[in-house]
Amino acid sequence: MNDEATPTAAEHLAGLRDTAADFFEKAVAEVGQHSGDAAWAALSADLRAKSLEVTAGLADLATAIGPAIRRSALLSDVDAKEAGREIKGMRAALKCRRYRFWDPSVLHDEDVVLGVQPAGEEDHWPLAPSEAATVFDTWANSLNGRLELIDPHGSGASGLELVPTRSVASGYRPNTAFIMMWMTKDKPDLTDLSNAIKRCFAAFDIVAVRSDDIEHQEVITQRIVDEIKTSEFLIADLTGERPSVYYEVGVAHSLGKRPILYRRTGTPVHFDVAHFNCPEYSNLTELEEKLINRLEALTGRGPKKAPAGL
Repeated sequence: MNDEATPTAAEHLAGLRDTAADFFEKAVAEVGQHSGDAAWAALSADLRAKSLEVTAGLADLATAIGPAIRRSALLSDVDAKEAGREIKGMRAALKCRRYRFWDPSVLHDEDVVLGVQPAGEEDHWPLAPSEAATVFDTWANSLNGRLELIDPHGSGASGLELVPTRSVASGYRPNTAFIMMWMTKDKPDLTDLSNAIKRCFAAFDIVAVRSDDIEHQEVITQRIVDEIKTSEFLIADLTGERPSVYYEVGVAHSLGKRPILYRRTGTPVHFDVAHFNCPEYSNLTELEEKLINRLEALTGRGPKKAPAGL
């Protein structure tokens, strides 16, 4: 019998599916055949909150199952990648959108290679709530079959203790970003800089935080390392030439990750990162324009809306 304190990944998913089914049923009644962003905007605040509740639960599940999939004798890194796509598909459906992805492909004319289309993904194809419910179930069924293979004999060995996403020190958290920058109460303009960066990421449904946004009980240095390990995106502003920021960038590079780098005009770049692309900006409007363009290239999609001020 499974320990109720550590239900299996499949049981966690089943609970999220029940909440999602209730959301979609009520969404159909509220907005009918409106689709995509129009459907989302027409939902009541309570239903939007329910959708976001399931979305957060899926993010927690993704963080927890990654290592479990890799430990399974029947699953592989390919399954971990596919599970990530399945969760992205469900998250998109909860906002009445369809998630699509494509692998790299060679463009050719008979025997002449013309180029390579890179891999990509997008999630802005609109769906009505009734369609979104079907799409959600399709992705969920696919993920459920994968999760059952984590513990095929039902021994309870796959029991997972889900904790809030930002408390997990391992795994991968999609649609998250960590900001590495100078922080001091003596310079309020740095708060404006942090908020500008957060607005840009929010335009792509990515939640960006810096270390002082995080509630923690551990040593702050370890907490920062955990964020660097698990965030999908990293961004560092080298303005002020702070040793702590350079340390964090060094940690990211040691983990094989490449932060997005920026600096205010006139800020020198130290030799240890001088060979990396680190554009300058003269004001926050210029920074936001450059960062939006960078995120479009990295995510393969446009922002859902331009940040205020652009």
